[in-house]
Amino acid sequence: MKNIPPVHKVKGYGTGNMYIVEGEELVLVDTGVSRDYRLLVDRIKSLGRSPVEVSHILLTHFHVDHAGAAAAFRRLSHAKVYAHKDDAPFIEGEEKIESIHKKGVLGRAASLIPNTAHKYTRVPSVEVDEPLEDGDVIPILHGIKVIHAPGHTPGSACFYLEEYGVLFTGDAIINSYHFLTLPTVGFSSDFGEATRSVCRVADIFEDGGLWLICPGHGPIVEQNPREKLLRLRGRIMRKGRV
Repeated sequence: MKNIPPVHKVKGYGTGNMYIVEGEELVLVDTGVSRDYRLLVDRIKSLGRSPVEVSHILLTHFHVDHAGAAAAFRRLSHAKVYAHKDDAPFIEGEEKIESIHKKGVLGRAASLIPNTAHKYTRVPSVEVDEPLEDGDVIPILHGIKVIHAPGHTPGSACFYLEEYGVLFTGDAIINSYHFLTLPTVGFSSDFGEATRSVCRVADIFEDGGLWLICPGHGPIVEQNPREKLLRLRGRIMRKGRV
């Protein structure tokens, strides 16, 4: 295994994964729902660090189980918030878009209770300090590359720690069933685009460079992450989805 900085996964109340990456400062990749704030604070303290050391917050997309506690952490630590520019208006509360769509079993079921669904998917707005574009490199942890992976949301993005081969996928690629899968159709704004994004991400790592996949849901992929990503692409292509 390549030597990588300490990456700590925290599973939130909303089932989404949050990640604490340790360096001279602390970097958060996603922040979970609002009540996950306390989980993150407690985990940071258990590492012998202080929550005020959080200097950067990277949001893979605007959904509440990934961006819900970003505002609280920004108030606490004055951390800079990063997100792809296509999701920034929804994170900042300037524009509205539904998180649940009438597709798939879960999406159709949630759509039957729209008021409840809206209540539990509302994200406390937070300013995005750095709206990102595909290919941008964030100058922390020796460089974090932005890979735009739209479909789950318009601005879904993966974050790639280039020097260490660590890929944070948000919900663009998840690991809910112990093998890599597409995002849930009922929570994706454009499922067809989401499948194409997965194939594009796999193409990037065709020749290697991937040591760890940290998904938005499910276990971290430590064994053969590149091979598992390429197998996911193969399944998509065999089913004719691209």
